Amino acid sequence: MTTTMSRTPTRSRVRCVAASLAIASAAATGIGLATAAPASAAVTPIGAINGHPAFAIGPHGDSGACAATANRLTGYGAKKFGPTFGTCYRAAGGSWYAISPWSA
Repeated sequence: MTTTMSRTPTRSRVRCVAASLAIASAAATGIGLATAAPASAAVTPIGAINGHPAFAIGPHGDSGACAATANRLTGYGAKKFGPTFGTCYRAAGGSWYAISPWSA
């Protein structure tokens, strides 16, 4: 009996884990995402976008500070999960948040 398995979910999961580890490593070493976001930035779940969990990183005081975080996310491959990831939005209170596919 021969069993075949699709490698796509495994590869996708490996890429997601690798990207999460890269972001966590960058935060731990003081480069990457950690330098783009203010020390008070938090990661908050905001539901799903294109069927993938989404997280808001912020708050940022202005669009430029948010753009720096969004650019880092894009550099780590956030756009692979959809065009909305690695972008910013302005919340009702005026603060800016970057949209991430990763929680770490």
